[in-house]
Amino acid sequence: MEYPRLNPIEAFPVEHEGQRVICLRDPNHVSDKVMLISPETVFIISLFDGVNSIEDIQANCEEKFGERVPSEEMEQLIKQLDDALFLDSEKFREHNKKIIEDFHSSDIRPSSQAGLSYPEDIDELNSWFERFFNEAHDTDPYTKPASTLKGLISPHIDFTRGGHLYAKAYRELDDSCEADTYIIFGTSHYAQVDNPFILTRKGFETPLGISETNSDFIDKIDGECNWDLFEGEIAHRTEHSIEFQVAFLQYVLRKKKDYKIVPILCNSFFSLVQQGKSPTEDERVSQFLKTFADIVKSLGNSVFIIAGVDMAHVGPKFGDKDKVNDLTLGRIKERDIKSLEFTEKLDAEGFYRSVEDEKDWRKICGLSSIYATLSTIQAEEGKLLGYDQALEPDTGSVVSFASMGFYS
Repeated sequence: MEYPRLNPIEAFPVEHEGQRVICLRDPNHVSDKVMLISPETVFIISLFDGVNSIEDIQANCEEKFGERVPSEEMEQLIKQLDDALFLDSEKFREHNKKIIEDFHSSDIRPSSQAGLSYPEDIDELNSWFERFFNEAHDTDPYTKPASTLKGLISPHIDFTRGGHLYAKAYRELDDSCEADTYIIFGTSHYAQVDNPFILTRKGFETPLGISETNSDFIDKIDGECNWDLFEGEIAHRTEHSIEFQVAFLQYVLRKKKDYKIVPILCNSFFSLVQQGKSPTEDERVSQFLKTFADIVKSLGNSVFIIAGVDMAHVGPKFGDKDKVNDLTLGRIKERDIKSLEFTEKLDAEGFYRSVEDEKDWRKICGLSSIYATLSTIQAEEGKLLGYDQALEPDTGSVVSFASMGFYS
């Protein structure tokens, strides 16, 4: 391989056997492998762009480190990366082609997280959910609201860290809810297309069963938009932000059999933030959300909206130079709460500007999903139900997340 090209992969620092190393993994889960490499090797593979030849890479390394990387070591590194499916090679393309074909040929989107992020065993999973709801009640006894619940903001962080706040959101919902269609706006972390909202008609499977999609609703929105809303549908295959909401829905609505979902992945607003533009200035975003809001309004109480989102992502794991400290955590919370005050007022533009004004230094991965929810939900007010931060001491990084109910 004369001109090696690295696929899009995640790289983040970890401690391994007392040493600081860099972990590589495929965010799209085409490969399930992980590699641990030295910080020096990160520089080498950063040159794997398909333009630099092996000779060019060796020359750059010699200039950087004062010595040339032997050809045998280069070949070994390339082989390791290729075996892990981290390189754009024939081996990777064949493997990826088969995955895509299998995905598109099925009417079901199988669970990608059962056995990894939560138990495959139904009884064990039910026990997890029961514990989360008990923990939520112990820390914050529940009083059923007098007004009508129209939607939720729920975390999408892993259950082990965020289960208590999932429970604080989903305990607002029960079988008495009039809705028979549950729209789920989920963060798209890794989609490689610029389609702002990515649909799928596939049913979502978890150990608790299969939740079918509302094809009529999907056909309505698809018929009103003049671009391919299914472009990038493969991103649904391993994205967890919607799957986690489906699992909680299935648990909470287990006695209510007749309901369907509308799973929608919301792509990043990063380019809009960098340009200082509002989502209303993007023709496709504004057209989709206006059409969507009209459909939701026409269906009244039969529709319920959920945003599966997290808030801030700060620290070396997320590309920042410095580890977070108490001052950083305090600043993040202050800014998060300010943003969430706009969501309580159903102020989509205010929420967006609270992030855009600071050029999204918090890296709010739920920005587009929350904006879509606030722009389409037929509610009168929101109420913050819980807020928390999950600190990773080994990486000095933090993820913040929240729960909120929307009522009319």
